[in-house]
Amino acid sequence: MVERKIPKKEKVVEAIKKVVRTRIKVTSLQELTNLVLKELRRKNRLYSITSNRIKKLILEIPEIEIKAKTKRTPSEKIPENCPICGSKLEPIKIKNLANQWITIGYKCTKCGYKASLESFGLFEYEFVWKRNSEKGHLH
Repeated sequence: MVERKIPKKEKVVEAIKKVVRTRIKVTSLQELTNLVLKELRRKNRLYSITSNRIKKLILEIPEIEIKAKTKRTPSEKIPENCPICGSKLEPIKIKNLANQWITIGYKCTKCGYKASLESFGLFEYEFVWKRNSEKGHLH
């Protein structure tokens, strides 16, 4: 059995920042996971990390914007929780011409993810370094 080590949170956050800052944009969670793992293994070849851990940690990094691209699939069931951060989704409501409240979509209470009633199908992540963030130095 191959020995694996779990890197500390600070090391993972540092690696995520370095990867996204260097590339400006990473177009999938799998690509980000591979790049972060490569960066971590420069320090210790036994390091291992999952895409779920990266997704959770990236939510704590204000310099990185997470975008989710959804596909219009009206047959999909509306999820209870946000596909990005797992927080509760709340309905987006407007009044129609008959003065009745109708739901036109859903938004996340934590990260700001929004989706129309038809856009809860499969999606892709995109991770973007915010241009107005401080450049800082790379370690």
